[in-house]
Amino acid sequence: MKKIIYLVALSFVLNSCNDDDITFTPYNSVSEGIVLRTASDFENMITGAYSYMIKNGGANGYGSEFVIDSEVMTDNLILMVEGRNTNANSFRLINVPSSSSFDYYESAYRAAETATRALDQINNLPKDAQRDNIEGQALFIRALNNFDLVRIYSKIPTQSSDANSSLGMPYLDKVDPFAKPSRGTVAESYAKIVTDLERAKALIATANQNTAGKANRAAVCALLSRVYLYMGDYAKVIENGNLALAGNAVCPRASFVGLWDDVNSSGVLFKLRIDQVDGVTPGVVFSQTVTAGIRSEYVAQKNVADLFSATDIRKAAYFRTSAYNGNVYNHIIKYDGRLTGNPAIVDIKVIRIEEVLLNMAEAQYRINGGGLAFLDQVRAQRYAPFVSGAETGVALFNAIMLERRLELAFEMDRFFTLKRLGLPMVRNAVEGDFANGLGTKVEASALTIPAGSTKWQLPIPQSQIDLNKNLIQNPGY
Repeated sequence: MKKIIYLVALSFVLNSCNDDDITFTPYNSVSEGIVLRTASDFENMITGAYSYMIKNGGANGYGSEFVIDSEVMTDNLILMVEGRNTNANSFRLINVPSSSSFDYYESAYRAAETATRALDQINNLPKDAQRDNIEGQALFIRALNNFDLVRIYSKIPTQSSDANSSLGMPYLDKVDPFAKPSRGTVAESYAKIVTDLERAKALIATANQNTAGKANRAAVCALLSRVYLYMGDYAKVIENGNLALAGNAVCPRASFVGLWDDVNSSGVLFKLRIDQVDGVTPGVVFSQTVTAGIRSEYVAQKNVADLFSATDIRKAAYFRTSAYNGNVYNHIIKYDGRLTGNPAIVDIKVIRIEEVLLNMAEAQYRINGGGLAFLDQVRAQRYAPFVSGAETGVALFNAIMLERRLELAFEMDRFFTLKRLGLPMVRNAVEGDFANGLGTKVEASALTIPAGSTKWQLPIPQSQIDLNKNLIQNPGY
């Protein structure tokens, strides 16, 4: 997806005018009312908003930073000491306002701002299906990016009893370069997210009417299932999950490895399309292929790799166990890249049908102790042979949580799942970074994030607080 840059050239022919007839504006200022006139103008603006989610100058958004930053503070990964040691502060749990590895603040607000600019001028278009679709996409982009901000920097509603009344994040639904908004509450932030997504659901195109890399109604409903799960509104999780499932199916076992090479998009409801010309390489944050083999930044400890059984197709899709400089590691290959082209360039799968089913399984369990049927739709396409465990009670809940960890491993979920459940993050203290459990172990100071720790809320970047004195820094920083 190429970033769209808007340039407007205006030429004026002035004949027999006096100075009173001319209104001057700054030479470098062009209003959206002039730029956004046709449906094509708005489509370009929407493409630009999506592109900010992939890369925003030096901040790589979903294109790399979000992918790795949401994983390095979890028990899914261990730092490989022979790698480049990038994002090591996050792994060691020592983020500070002036140097936080979780770098999505600017990208998220830039994408949300661009979407809001389109929404502010939407009345320039006649009311028709194309306008509705453009408006729906803009609302989706704005809601998704504001949601990402509030789940990174604020508490999640189900995280603790005081979460809803705690500090939320400013919701960028107005474009004002002089505004200095305060943070409000988590409840207020989520209310605005839901409002935008429910509006988007009523407007956006259905099924295959939007090209790859753009949202449609199923994607909006899938995101709503995620948001309502975070809010603890389990009936709404089921309602929106069913809407997202309509006409969509789990990625078949036979197609699953190819999904991560972009051979197919089976089960993907929304992805960020990254073209070769973009030069954004999500896979590099996990590893680089060099003469000596795969040199990883982060690998899976033995205990994590062992969670995936020999009959689980995800083991082949997610891992490559091989040597680097004579030591064998469990390398993460989920973002290795396509089979042709530059290495490590691959589309970012933001929302998949499998997550929706796991959302619904958990929600159904919390409603009435059910959820097995939703869970087995995922499991049936991952194991061969597959026989349902027919779990009930606590065993069923544990099975749902395990399957969520396996299916969405290294996929921007684990940190937020632990956080929303109010659980501690506890790393294995015995095993090192080698595939056999030997090697360099996790430092004692980085073994856990206790439940209730202020570290679950990342620090607001100091540069943003310097610009807006109304922003209150998170406790603990």
